Amino acid sequence: MTRKFKKALSLGMAAIMTLGLTACGGSSDSTATTAAGGAATTADASAPAASGDTKVIKLFHRFPDDPCNGFIESKIAEYESLHPEIKFEVTSAQNQPYKEKIKVVVGSDECPDIFFSFCGEFSERFIREGLLLDLTPYMEADQEWKDSLMESQMKEYTTADGMVYGIPFRLDAKEFFYNKDIFTKLGLEAPQTWDQFIEVLDKIKESGMDPIAEGNQDKWPSAHYIGALNEQLVTDETRAADYNPKSGEFTDPGYAEALEKYQQLVSYMNIGVNGMTHDMARLGFTQGQNAILFGELVEITNIKQENPDLNWGMFKFPEIEGAKGNMNLVSGAPEGFAVSSKTKYPDECVEFLKWFLGAETGAQQAEQVGWFNASKGLDKTLTDESLKSAYDVIANAEKMDIWFDNALYSTVCDEYLTQISDITNGDVTPTDAMAKIQKVAKEAQSLAQ
Repeated sequence: MTRKFKKALSLGMAAIMTLGLTACGGSSDSTATTAAGGAATTADASAPAASGDTKVIKLFHRFPDDPCNGFIESKIAEYESLHPEIKFEVTSAQNQPYKEKIKVVVGSDECPDIFFSFCGEFSERFIREGLLLDLTPYMEADQEWKDSLMESQMKEYTTADGMVYGIPFRLDAKEFFYNKDIFTKLGLEAPQTWDQFIEVLDKIKESGMDPIAEGNQDKWPSAHYIGALNEQLVTDETRAADYNPKSGEFTDPGYAEALEKYQQLVSYMNIGVNGMTHDMARLGFTQGQNAILFGELVEITNIKQENPDLNWGMFKFPEIEGAKGNMNLVSGAPEGFAVSSKTKYPDECVEFLKWFLGAETGAQQAEQVGWFNASKGLDKTLTDESLKSAYDVIANAEKMDIWFDNALYSTVCDEYLTQISDITNGDVTPTDAMAKIQKVAKEAQSLAQ
């Protein structure tokens, strides 16, 4: 590692810790409970604030770092000023601690009224236990609200039988980011097909550079490659059946082929993939040590802060010619808020979400945080060209394909992530990995009944 890169790495890591914008990252185990816009405190439900006509709404989210946390606090304080009968108790935690805690508290008496929840299986396990408020009647009663939200994104928070259980807070998808200067220097163009992609990677590697920046310490980053590959190599119908824990088998040969193609990409990645976080790997890209990053659209703000002068662009996951799957999917998913079915204040919670996740607040969020919600027309308010491009990717998506690690049943997901990690290390073959995954999927059929 050069002295120059060490210095850049140090500065970039400081930027990461300050900004805290990566979609799935975050290693701190800290949690904080705050009054809106105030200092950390531990609220007492029996205190005067909870007495009389005051309605105390507990909100739990997974964005404890600024600028997002500050934005959330400022908007809640604003809402409280407009609705003096309502007070919020806000608790936050980093991604992994949040996932662990929310699974415990949702079914308990400590359940927050409003809480962040990933769409797909992460939330639907709560639905099966009757723990989420059905928002469908509220949508049907307010057609203007319903029509103001992107249908493609709301589908991800709607069950197969039509229950709406969440509203998106931020939209996200996966694209390849590339260093335009490096591509120009090597006479390369953004690839459109898999074969072109491999040719590009070969030429970059021949120049003496590891082409792809990747860090898989937390295991979810490499899973996103598999999700995108499965989309193309396995039909929609087969994936839908296999991602359902009651019917999942994963016997289609396309799944093994996806692991084989991922294994092919590993040879083009930086060394120590499993020992590096995604945020650390992104610095390799932003500081010019690698030419390509498979990144999330919500990372655009990170990239701009880590290297404002970087000349970069985006291209979609290359098409595998002759593949039998769906080439028109966009890998990614909205992330949003759900309401507990146990809340004393369902109407008040929904009214708050209408406002907090609406177009006006969404425009402010895009400007201040660099993320946009599911409100239609936010592109008219965006001034940053890269954010406009990101918005277009999602707004023009025919259909989203939910994050692979959120789509799978918990035991199947754990096994898949383990096997992908082992493939990254070269410890297992794709065929052997799929055999282990199939075994766990079979066991999951009885667990999910």
